[in-house]
Amino acid sequence: MSKYTVILDAGHGTNTPGKRSPKFDDGTVLMEGVNNREIVERLKKAFDDNSIDYFDCVASNDDISLKTRVDRANALAKTKKCLYISIHSDAAGDGKTWHPASGMSVYTSKGQTKSDELAELLINELKENFKNEIKWRTDNTDGDQDKEENFYVLKETSCPAILCEFGFHTNKEEAKLMLTPDFKNKIVLSVLYAVKKFELKN
Repeated sequence: MSKYTVILDAGHGTNTPGKRSPKFDDGTVLMEGVNNREIVERLKKAFDDNSIDYFDCVASNDDISLKTRVDRANALAKTKKCLYISIHSDAAGDGKTWHPASGMSVYTSKGQTKSDELAELLINELKENFKNEIKWRTDNTDGDQDKEENFYVLKETSCPAILCEFGFHTNKEEAKLMLTPDFKNKIVLSVLYAVKKFELKN
């Protein structure tokens, strides 16, 4: 049994309108909800292999409401120590044509909390695993690298919570990378080791 239970939140649904890449030349489309769930499934296996407890707060292909996600997370956080990780990819432009915006970012709610500690550990792990393969979208104005927004799933959760934008699915070169097993495995390793390091420090 691990010290913390990781609450996994796969953003959006597998058929949520607009949450997809433009078409590749061969007709392939990256569906954000599908990709998010593939990463969550890989994380579950990695956590099983490393005896880390987790809870899938979506466990569905449907796009359940943000309130439902948070209510499920907070109900669990009343009974045990938890970490909340929301998995997403980013987008720019009209969604119909490829856009140059690129990079990864990790968000926390505004102000300094334990969420910032988890975010910093994850960003460092991502940088170690991806090196120069990808652009980093960070904000160092408050002394750490995470970006801060009052997203509902960050502001309303009662445990340390982060929201990850693992690349832009509207950037053609980045979307190609995002579809590869290697890209997903590097994300999984980064999250796994960030969680392990957080547990050691807390």
